[in-house]
Amino acid sequence: MLNKLNAFNMKVSILLIVAIFLLVLSQIVLRLFNLYIPSLNEICGYLLISSFFLALGYSFEQEKHIRVALVFEFDNPNLSHYAQVVSYLTATLICTFISNACIQLTIDSYHFHEVSSGEIAILEWPIQAIMAYASCVTTITIAFKGLEVLRGHS
Repeated sequence: MLNKLNAFNMKVSILLIVAIFLLVLSQIVLRLFNLYIPSLNEICGYLLISSFFLALGYSFEQEKHIRVALVFEFDNPNLSHYAQVVSYLTATLICTFISNACIQLTIDSYHFHEVSSGEIAILEWPIQAIMAYASCVTTITIAFKGLEVLRGHS
């Protein structure tokens, strides 16, 4: 189930990158006619951060993230296993903190009706909700990978 969710999030992430490409391309074409899309930089920034957060869980699950393997390469397999368990536990705790902060930020933005400061007032909570959702999925993914390592499957 988690694999399918991460794969779906990755597909949405790719679509958001394509949307950024199309928006920037349309802005280039519109400049030829002295037209522009207001708040395009801001919109592309929101799409980029959403894409990044949605891709985190998949990249971690597929082990495509930046990983310092040197930390895990010990001559003693027990020490290597211990280092991996500690790393996954630490990553899970840090991601839990980030997820909690994203959720709280989203709730506050929703209650206070916060909008962006660009030319177009864009509600901030929907973008923050994507970040909160994706960071929670990433946290769960890291925790499950950590459990696999703890059980000796990886």
